[in-house]
Amino acid sequence: MPQWLVMQGDTKFPVDGLAELEALARRGGLRAGDMIQPPGTTEWLYATEIPELAPHIARHADDDEAPASSGASTAVLAAVAGVIAIGMIAVILVGGGTMLYFAGQLQGTDPDLVGTGKLAFSEMIVTSPNANLREDPSDGARSTATVAKDDLLELLAKRGDFYHAKTKSGVEGWIPITQVIPMYQLGGNDAKQEFDPLYNPDRYVTVENSHWMQLPADKPGAPLTNVTVFEFMLHNSSKYPMTDLKILATIKDVQGHELERVEIPVEGILPPSDDSFIGTLSSEPVDDNGKKKATKKDANAPPDRIMTTWSFDQMAAGDPDLQLRWSSGVSVQMKTDTFANADIKVIELRAAPDQDAAKVVRKN
Repeated sequence: MPQWLVMQGDTKFPVDGLAELEALARRGGLRAGDMIQPPGTTEWLYATEIPELAPHIARHADDDEAPASSGASTAVLAAVAGVIAIGMIAVILVGGGTMLYFAGQLQGTDPDLVGTGKLAFSEMIVTSPNANLREDPSDGARSTATVAKDDLLELLAKRGDFYHAKTKSGVEGWIPITQVIPMYQLGGNDAKQEFDPLYNPDRYVTVENSHWMQLPADKPGAPLTNVTVFEFMLHNSSKYPMTDLKILATIKDVQGHELERVEIPVEGILPPSDDSFIGTLSSEPVDDNGKKKATKKDANAPPDRIMTTWSFDQMAAGDPDLQLRWSSGVSVQMKTDTFANADIKVIELRAAPDQDAAKVVRKN
């Protein structure tokens, strides 16, 4: 069941499912100032911003108020809200990094209100004590480093529910998205909209026009000769170039059971607000028709290069002969002889920040 995260002051705890979260609100366990992180996101919202919770929180808030006329109640609530807002800003100014997430919820926050020094929007702050960077994007993977609460990490890429990150000392690893707060949330709604692709690039890249074809084995019964050719286009709806792509080819039987999967890195750039097909640059010699020559495979020859068409075109502009070695699509060798279904999807990528992404939250 998807877990929601609740932040109450310095305390953070998970809640299993929206129904349990609603029950907590009905019991009076949530207040308007509590922060909620929905499953699979990096964004923190006020509890009152979640439609299913707002009515219960508002009701309990009314119960806590002393009886008064409607006009007086409005004035009191406004005064209380002002005091809370001033208190939150004071905490941000003098408190630790664990409270920085409040700034992301202040509409039009002045970046100069946040502490001292400067923080890049492409960085993130650790919110869990003694969190681990791991070798692979999984909870059971070997730890590469332990990071302390309030440590800053540089964002490198995203894969599923993990970020690939780097410490100030240069150690890299994977950390769950629930254990960090992205810095772009310090800048209000405009910053959130502008920099969200840095932290959630998978929301902005889609696989389109995809199809596949299984080629017959070169020799009946020969191992590792079953080749499936995937042809597809990637669409990038963000304003940032995407790179460090990895795609996953999966085949299934007629019942939909997974038979095999192959992970493939893709070179090059996926341009911003644009499309690009994926193709293959052969490392083997070809004839004038672009067909591979029947030569003995050199064991030391480099592998074929899987690339975005956009990047290949930049490369081929200075070497037209490369066109003879280029083919559309990706050829994937599978161990399984027969299958009924196949698909391709992007599982890892990175938004490449431009000069706008280098903006910082400057602090006095």
